[in-house]
Amino acid sequence: MQHTHTHTHKFLPTLIYTMQSINTLELLSTLIDATHHGSTTIQTLCNEARSNTIQFKEEGDARSAMTIADTTAQAVIVSSLLHKYPNLNIVGEEDESVAQVVDPEKVRDLKGELLQKFDWFVGGSPEIPQPPMELDLTEVIVYVDPLDGTREFVEGRLENVQCLIGCVYRGIPLLGAVGLPFPSLESKEENGHVIEVVFGLVGKGIGKMISTKNGNLSKSPLPNIKPYTSGDTIYVSSGDSSKVKPTVTLAENIFHSDKTKNYNGMTHQIIGASGNKMLQVSYGSSTISLQGTGTSLWDTAAPSAILFALGGKVTDYFGNDLVYGTNKGQLGNKRGVISSAPGAKGIHLDMVEAMGKDDGILSLRD
Repeated sequence: MQHTHTHTHKFLPTLIYTMQSINTLELLSTLIDATHHGSTTIQTLCNEARSNTIQFKEEGDARSAMTIADTTAQAVIVSSLLHKYPNLNIVGEEDESVAQVVDPEKVRDLKGELLQKFDWFVGGSPEIPQPPMELDLTEVIVYVDPLDGTREFVEGRLENVQCLIGCVYRGIPLLGAVGLPFPSLESKEENGHVIEVVFGLVGKGIGKMISTKNGNLSKSPLPNIKPYTSGDTIYVSSGDSSKVKPTVTLAENIFHSDKTKNYNGMTHQIIGASGNKMLQVSYGSSTISLQGTGTSLWDTAAPSAILFALGGKVTDYFGNDLVYGTNKGQLGNKRGVISSAPGAKGIHLDMVEAMGKDDGILSLRD
């Protein structure tokens, strides 16, 4: 007799796969490699883009700069992914260059076997279920931000720049890759490599690969992952925009001034680029990150998957999950973004509660 099992978690697969199914580890492997190629493109074009080919979406505004590195990297990523998976649903930041067509000159051969026998770093809680072995391609959305941290790129703060590719499955970030085209000087001196890719798969864990000058990817140790524990100093990160200052003030009131809470003080960090903020939360270098209403789904998909794989949390200012879709009018995180490190759920909830009582922040619900 054939038995049928019903699973309640939305990640879990059905028992019968259609021709539209895609192997989960193979997909992540190709995203890692696509991120690697996107990061390589950004690095290669860096000197030219920063000196001669910068185009401004708003004249003179470095925050809104669009460089040739953006569009070329996205063309490489999208063309390569569509060449391998013609029916893949892709949403990209540079939407003028993300037409669902393949530019043969931009196609790179993406490796699907990078994660065979991979030794994952597992930091998540035991209740995180294993990911499905196969994904229904019709329920997969891939979000691409070819160059996250454009302002940082233009201003020369290159260590903040990232290349982000995240996969959302059935509405939840499941896997993602974060490329670092310009790793820290210490990292380059220690490893002698030129590109880093950090990646995560919810239910499996996270990992890191490096690319040397010969172009090969190989496993590399992660930084020391530091989950938050009670009594630790709380590190709250944000950008330097005045728009996020009220949320930072709220955090100071909770974590530094409110003596009814058993918190051991707070330190404010200014960190550039959306993906970089969230990656530092994953590492535990930041306890919680506060981002305003200017981010979009392509900024948060990839780093959210890494953070979820470790047991961290990402919501809007009011504690709701971010809503991932493809409608052009609904790609912005208009209610802000809070991300918190593993172990910092209570801090996250206290922040959400305070925001829900603030009249200025409540107006974002409209």
